Amino acid sequence: MTDDRFKAWLTFWQFILGTVVLGLFSTVISHQIQTREVEIKEQEANAKFLEQALEEDIGVRRRLAQYFSHVTRSAELRERWGEYSKIVEAEFQQTLAEKNRLEEEAKDEGVSQEAREQLLARVAQLEQELSPRASKDAALPTRTYLHISNEDQRGLASAIAAALREASIMVPGIELQRQSPSRSELRYFRRSEEVEAEGIAAIIQGVRPGIEARYIPGYENATGIRPRHFELWIGTEEQP
Repeated sequence: MTDDRFKAWLTFWQFILGTVVLGLFSTVISHQIQTREVEIKEQEANAKFLEQALEEDIGVRRRLAQYFSHVTRSAELRERWGEYSKIVEAEFQQTLAEKNRLEEEAKDEGVSQEAREQLLARVAQLEQELSPRASKDAALPTRTYLHISNEDQRGLASAIAAALREASIMVPGIELQRQSPSRSELRYFRRSEEVEAEGIAAIIQGVRPGIEARYIPGYENATGIRPRHFELWIGTEEQP
């Protein structure tokens, strides 16, 4: 082979190899850049869920951790979510065990009615914490707090509480309040919740006719009263 032909072949293969190597190198670099961009976007997305991951009830945090520990593209982030998921799962099982224990304790015939109400109120609270539904306003459970003006009314309040719970309305408990109105009323604090208040009042009227919903102004934007918060006040004139 002449020197000119050898140089021509050498130049050709240098061009081919250079093009292939450069193409492969560019492809690898491009892939790495794209992967890094995806990971950065994942980190930004995860940051948006930080508040939920730290502050929501255990059921929401459990579902969140399970999801990201499986679908996160970044191996490092996926591993971290997996470790966090283990911590949350342990807390979830502990909460579930407490709920089951309190349910069994409430079934004990030796437990007083008042103590049973307190146990069931705690059970309802734990059930909400175990729920994987995020606690946004529209998804917040309805809570109706019961107030009696004397101990003789506790039996009536318990019957009302049972009817409300059967309708999937949470009743945190029955509280004795000496400073009660003379007539019984179901109080609601946001105009937008009037229809729901009327529905709760209808359930209560199935146990005790005549108790109506009453709007209490001044709390539309109050931070101390959560959305879907209702209060039943059994008045001093109400007979057991």
